[in-house]
Amino acid sequence: MSRYSSTRHRPVHAARLKGMLVGETLQFLVMVDGNMDRAALLAAIQRTFPDAVRRKENSCDLRGNWIEIWANESADATLAGGPDGYLYYQWRVEANPTDDSVDEDHQVELARALVRCFEELGARPVVAANFEGRV
Repeated sequence: MSRYSSTRHRPVHAARLKGMLVGETLQFLVMVDGNMDRAALLAAIQRTFPDAVRRKENSCDLRGNWIEIWANESADATLAGGPDGYLYYQWRVEANPTDDSVDEDHQVELARALVRCFEELGARPVVAANFEGRV
């Protein structure tokens, strides 16, 4: 069974992403699987969010967060369709708050918007966060 559907995103277990999310935090990840490169993911973010400001070749500032796109070192297409398959998706998109006014409701909305952005590319996105059950 897939970890997501186009209408409702089921929670994954952020704790399984060893060391990536700890404690009470507003940081979140979107694990993304699809046939695109880093530049295509960043371009999609910039198209979807006109307020995104590019920082580096793999990152931008977006709505009080620093968004970074990283290749997932554990990516494995043969495991991506199995149990906990999101752990093996090709890309890790990290959202790290940079603004003290960012709260959980804000992060939930941003995570939802990023999921829609990546789905429009034909990718499979899955959110890993302390608040993932709300996405």
